[in-house]
Amino acid sequence: MTGMSYEIEDDSFYLFACAELKTREVEFVNDSKLERMLSATDMEEFLKVLGETVYASDISGIEAKGSFEEVMVSSYQEINGYLESRLKPEHKKLIHILFFEEFLHNLKLILKSSILKKDFKHFYIPIKYEYGLLMEAYNTGKYEDSADPIQELIQHLRELAGLSGGKDIRKLELDFEAFYTKKLLGTAGSLNRKMIEDYMRHKIDLTNIETIYRNSQLKDKSGFTDLLYDGGSLGLKMLAGLENESMDYIVKKLEHTYYGDAIMKGAQKLFSDCSFSSYERNRDLYFMEYFDRIKYSVSNLEKIFQFFLKKKIELININILYTGIRYNADKSNLRCRVE
Repeated sequence: MTGMSYEIEDDSFYLFACAELKTREVEFVNDSKLERMLSATDMEEFLKVLGETVYASDISGIEAKGSFEEVMVSSYQEINGYLESRLKPEHKKLIHILFFEEFLHNLKLILKSSILKKDFKHFYIPIKYEYGLLMEAYNTGKYEDSADPIQELIQHLRELAGLSGGKDIRKLELDFEAFYTKKLLGTAGSLNRKMIEDYMRHKIDLTNIETIYRNSQLKDKSGFTDLLYDGGSLGLKMLAGLENESMDYIVKKLEHTYYGDAIMKGAQKLFSDCSFSSYERNRDLYFMEYFDRIKYSVSNLEKIFQFFLKKKIELININILYTGIRYNADKSNLRCRVE
């Protein structure tokens, strides 16, 4: 990976937290165990391997519920609780960056609930905010913590709902996604941590590239320019110029950017019968390598974020494996996502 290097100053405030997380690195599931999970012939064999990991105490619950998702959610809640208790007040906005996708999902549920007059609590992911709390904030237009990004996001939801007459819900969602992404980029910038802000910019770029890939692969003639997010390192004008171009042309145009390896590997896997999930895996690997630049630092916000980003990726991958084994998914497709 090429690109900007970062000089990260250590912060003694985070010395204990980083030392604690360093000792917890043994919790991560290693590649050999993930491979054994992937190779499992049935759920019994899968759970046997999972029982050799930090998730051993969750086995009975997984068997009872027939799902790994509750383990994911409880782990997300534990991560949120840890960050709430360990981070400086001005750094707690980092939680929004870490759970970017989950908070977006939840806020879109609030929008749908308001417009369709339905309760979508069953689909809500309770991490930092309870469903009822967000609904109350939405209905009243008030949220007690004015410094929390959620207040402005809720307000925008209310404005969109007010304009919903005759509008397609998907178009309203796209409007909100663009606003949300811009707001979260600003939130990352307000942390005054260049590496975290650039992480968000890279996230925007890689999401835009995935959109372009999908459009090209699916031969969607409706185009993609309205689906791209502003704020990344790659200009929207340059990306819009790739509309209606072949996949080969797109790859050649992007291979010399920061994301060359992820772009090349993602395209190669798409052409070898992998799904778009293979691109998501390359994106995950890109960010693991991105934060590896600070491996020689000792105590800082970035190291804390790196640890929990890795944990979150692990949880998602185990959930994919669990679901795949449970429903006899094609092993080659599973391998594309987690290998």
